[in-house]
Amino acid sequence: MANVKYTRIEITQEAYEALEAEAILQGKTLKKLASELVLKGISKKALNFVQDSTYSVDIKKKIGSEIVDKVIKDIGAIELNIDKELLESVKNALLDEGYQGAMLFVAQNTASMQRDELFRVLTVCQINKVPSVIAADIIMRKKQ
Repeated sequence: MANVKYTRIEITQEAYEALEAEAILQGKTLKKLASELVLKGISKKALNFVQDSTYSVDIKKKIGSEIVDKVIKDIGAIELNIDKELLESVKNALLDEGYQGAMLFVAQNTASMQRDELFRVLTVCQINKVPSVIAADIIMRKKQ
């Protein structure tokens, strides 16, 4: 696999010296350590955005809408009457915090039957590696 080169960034002299010292102490390359530190400092929302963008490109290249159709078929009918406002909140949690955030929201804010049904829907989407943006659309579509 070819190495992808990205635009170079500049950091302060003090930050560079500290990074260099830490890389030596940890026995890592500057690139590896800098990448780890950046990823530790990035918000969940930004990480989800990057992950969803990557999945969206991969999914569109490989199978297009076939995976969405498969997921909708796997989910089947949602037998419960789930409030549209609740679904909107789950959608927002998916978009802001990804699957873990949505599942946490569901666990904290739903009754047991609704929780089970929403966990089932979220799990089917997650197992099929559906980006959270698309999963949010699927959840809203299932209400209609």
